[in-house]
Amino acid sequence: MRRRLRGAAVAITAGALALGVSTAAASGAPTVESLESPSDRIVEAIPRSQRVAVFADSVGLGAKSAIAGAFPAGWEVNLDGQPARFVEQLENDFVKYRLAVSPHWFGDHVVIAGGYNYPYWDPERFDRSIDSIITTLTNAGVKHVYWVTLREIDPQYISASAWRQVQPYYWYFPTVNDHLERALARHSNLTLVDWAAAANQPGLTYDAIHLNTTGAALYSNLIASTVHTTATTVADGSTTKIRVPDADGAAAAMVNLTTTHPRRAGHLTVHRCDQSPPGTSVHNFTRGQVVAHAAIAPLDANGDFCVTTLTQTNLVVDVTGTFQPDAGYTPVGPRRWHDTRTDGGGRRITGGSTLRIDLDDVTLPAGADDPAAVAINVTAAAADGLGHITVSRCGTDADHSNVNFVGAAATPNLVFVEPDDNGEVCLFTTTTTHIIVDLFGVFDDASGVSVSTPTRLVDSRRTSSGSRVAAGGVVEIDVSDDLDPASSGAILNLTGVLPDAPGHFTAYPCEAGLPDSSNLNLRPGDVVANAVLLAPDADGNLCVSTHSSSHVVVDLLGEVGAVFEGRTPTRVLDTRRD
Repeated sequence: MRRRLRGAAVAITAGALALGVSTAAASGAPTVESLESPSDRIVEAIPRSQRVAVFADSVGLGAKSAIAGAFPAGWEVNLDGQPARFVEQLENDFVKYRLAVSPHWFGDHVVIAGGYNYPYWDPERFDRSIDSIITTLTNAGVKHVYWVTLREIDPQYISASAWRQVQPYYWYFPTVNDHLERALARHSNLTLVDWAAAANQPGLTYDAIHLNTTGAALYSNLIASTVHTTATTVADGSTTKIRVPDADGAAAAMVNLTTTHPRRAGHLTVHRCDQSPPGTSVHNFTRGQVVAHAAIAPLDANGDFCVTTLTQTNLVVDVTGTFQPDAGYTPVGPRRWHDTRTDGGGRRITGGSTLRIDLDDVTLPAGADDPAAVAINVTAAAADGLGHITVSRCGTDADHSNVNFVGAAATPNLVFVEPDDNGEVCLFTTTTTHIIVDLFGVFDDASGVSVSTPTRLVDSRRTSSGSRVAAGGVVEIDVSDDLDPASSGAILNLTGVLPDAPGHFTAYPCEAGLPDSSNLNLRPGDVVANAVLLAPDADGNLCVSTHSSSHVVVDLLGEVGAVFEGRTPTRVLDTRRD
């Protein structure tokens, strides 16, 4: 076996020679030679799904050894490139060269680590070079192209001398990342490796951008994890059929939908598989975000429902129970009830004011003219900043939140609410925002649904210590005195406040033990809410487990009768594993 090493200098200025390395990750010895000419013969022992080619300028070349080591045994990792190269030079001198002389380098995955050398005087040239290199790779049969974003320099994380050194060019790094972000819409096989987000910390470089040992390890692990998670995603515009066990004949299922590692911003819809996806959404996310939202999924006779995703993402689905047929719950559509972006002149609802919506403005199922309660999805969009929406029966004093949002990104939550005697529901917002409301189902009196004034069951901020619940902690809640004995499920709003590390919450009947499911996903500094409909255990207890240290707030919003058949939360789909 030969390794061809024609230079190892890593600088942002020109003058270094090209570098070519072919390795089998973590195996101790490469399995495929770097070729000297197209006439050489090789045996492709490693499948395309486990072959990665990396083309880099000086920053990526600084992690050349760490990148190969970040992948597990059995993967082949090849790297080539040169410092101070524009993207079109990486394509012409290295990508096209390797396609001609080393076609075995190319499997399903190619990583581009370029852009620090950016033609700032001609931004359209950079767009053309992005499109060209991706088209070349796609035409060569590459399934996934990954592009490492540039570190956006924060002077607090580098030395004064490094800050002076980077002055001539650091200012355009965010512009490069903006161009890469926009390229996601043009290329469905492009995924960003978000080094810009991961690198916003000290101790990663020896100047401002070039990697030290710590930075090379983080950079390489980020590339490897992005490759692995992208390989398990469902595609843009795809529809996934999901079977709910032991749900034959049920009208609907209470589900929790989680997306991880989405390629770009998007949303999910849930619907019967024998119907087209509706023009509504139950779950919104931004690129790279891990987020969960509750939904009521209508089921067909076999206990199946479908999830359609606008954007490529990993998909995780948990079930907490089913709604029985002919027992007081009627699935609807879902149907759009109100959208301030198109209704009422397209004006946002001003912070501190209330939006009133009327059931007369949405089509209800036959015989459901006077529902006891409705299940709606409420979404805040284009908000001015941090805030929340409270949904309630009009005329009721309500001191709770249903939708917590932090800015312009669309943020939904499932809400169960009782209309007033005039068939109206009120939505109060603390911050100016658009509000979108979709109707998912109608409960009549036979359902046993009662949506009363919310009761705060837990607020760790108001305990004697005011301390967060510790990582791995469990909050046990006795709801036996708060629910009617005939109730089969508690309607809760679960809120995580200011966690100190990434993590998740899981709600479950205590006696069942901690299941393999989650209800809420959090990042440091978040305030995130999600609805939960859950059956307590035989003693009337519910538990909330925290993966990371966080404040926990739990509001009891109501209860459901025999129409709901609860179960221990069950994971029915996880594309990362299935």
